[in-house]
Amino acid sequence: MLRSVWKQRRLTVLAVLLLVVAASPIVLAEEKIQWAGTIGEGLAEAKKTDKPIMMDFYTDW
Repeated sequence: MLRSVWKQRRLTVLAVLLLVVAASPIVLAEEKIQWAGTIGEGLAEAKKTDKPIMMDFYTDW
């Protein structure tokens, strides 16, 4: 009986460890994406910094 308890706890510890490792890149990310509020703001920022823009269109028809 004691072995089955330890076996179950070992699986729980392994699952928690796996979750921590999977979530660590999200937590450790230093810089977050700063989205532009409008297309005009985005185009002005891209022109000022001489960087390309990325526009994503989607629909849920």
